Amino acid sequence: MPRLKNRSIAYFILLINTALWGFSAPIIKHSFQFVSPSVFLLYRYLFATVIFLPFFLIYRTHTKHHISHLQTIIIALLGTPLCLLPLFYGLNQTTAVEASILESSSPIFTVLMCYFFLKETVKPKEWKGLVIAIIGTFIIALEPLLVGQNHLRLSVQGNLLIILSNIIWTLFIILSKKIQTNPIYLSFYSFLLSIPFFYFISVSSKTPLLINPLALPGILYMAIGGSIIAFWAYQEGQKRIEASEAAVFTYLKPAFAIPLSILWLKETFSPIAILATILIIFGVITSEKR
Repeated sequence: MPRLKNRSIAYFILLINTALWGFSAPIIKHSFQFVSPSVFLLYRYLFATVIFLPFFLIYRTHTKHHISHLQTIIIALLGTPLCLLPLFYGLNQTTAVEASILESSSPIFTVLMCYFFLKETVKPKEWKGLVIAIIGTFIIALEPLLVGQNHLRLSVQGNLLIILSNIIWTLFIILSKKIQTNPIYLSFYSFLLSIPFFYFISVSSKTPLLINPLALPGILYMAIGGSIIAFWAYQEGQKRIEASEAAVFTYLKPAFAIPLSILWLKETFSPIAILATILIIFGVITSEKR
């Protein structure tokens, strides 16, 4: 019974994480009407750091942890600023629908990197699933070419940037599991390091740092919901169940993002995108079955 209860709690927590991150693509996309990606990220992590700081200080005072600060900083850079930079610029150039579908394909990169760099065994059935998922990923990445979408070059470029973000996120997952960093320290360092990183990006691109008040709801949503709550929920839920089970929740993100994108942003969900979504989800689930 305790094991069943623990699993139910994990499912509930991961569902919260999935919903918060699932809704984020259309919310961010809407905010880009009023603010640039780098300034959005700058203020997101400025707010997140200020809000999270008291909790971090209390935690550090009452908990003794021996951590490698250098390793934590390197992993934090991978998991937040280096990962989010291509993701946000990619989302700025493509649709929230396509971005959410491409994000759901991230587990295939995890399996591939574990095979090539950690020499983990991949069974024939897993390879079959991976090939199907990769085909679906490239269909959605090149969808603008297939449907003759406006702003063709930007749309394809945006999709490829999101795939790059998936690869960086995979490196983050592998290193954070291998080194077993502390989630609280990792969260705080991620937030703190992002401030100078995105400030430099904004200043170097001569982007005005003043923001339109209409962008604030999206920034606050991502600072509190998308950063503090969702990141905690991901780490906490993943600890309670197997990693393969936790990964299933990644496939549910489009279930939250796509309806909101269609109803709110008036985006379309083409037959090609539907086909690609089915291929990605089917392929990843097949590759992760043991």
